[in-house]
Amino acid sequence: MTTTNSTPLYKNKLKRTIKTGMHALKLDDATYRDMLEQVSLRVSGKSKRSIKNMTIAELNAVIDEMRGKGFEVRRGKYQGGSTAAKKDNSPRLRDDQKQDKPMLGKIQALWITMHQQGIVKDGSDNGLSAFARRLINRERIKRDQPLVINLLGANDRELWQLIETLKSWQQRELDKQRLEKIKNELDDDR
Repeated sequence: MTTTNSTPLYKNKLKRTIKTGMHALKLDDATYRDMLEQVSLRVSGKSKRSIKNMTIAELNAVIDEMRGKGFEVRRGKYQGGSTAAKKDNSPRLRDDQKQDKPMLGKIQALWITMHQQGIVKDGSDNGLSAFARRLINRERIKRDQPLVINLLGANDRELWQLIETLKSWQQRELDKQRLEKIKNELDDDR
């Protein structure tokens, strides 16, 4: 597995989420550190009372533990209920990343096409990342693997499955639209 420049950023995001969870659950320092120690021991066999040197798997396990205690992870800041378009702040795929994983360009193109066809409401990279996380992480949780935050963390098999899922979804929706169109034409002829 190659290390990317986004790994430290991802770890920092997980650490911020853990700190937010600590405050949301109103954990005192001793309880918080005991929880960190128990989770890290369970995940890696090493007792760690600080998140400073934890691995991504340990950090994800801490967040899962906090979720079990009632912490709800929220994405982004509150938008105030406005209907204005949300800012798309997801990481953009650079050309060199698309060359490393050519399926990423195919996935993006398919997602944008589905948005233009009215199948997908949010055609942004944020929307795509959210959909991919739900799909990929569901399987990773079953296999007790580290979760992905965006498509760059997915392997080729997961990307291929994502493409096939999107194509199947697109075909089903287009078939529904065609059937509805035929139905409307028959109703108009009567």
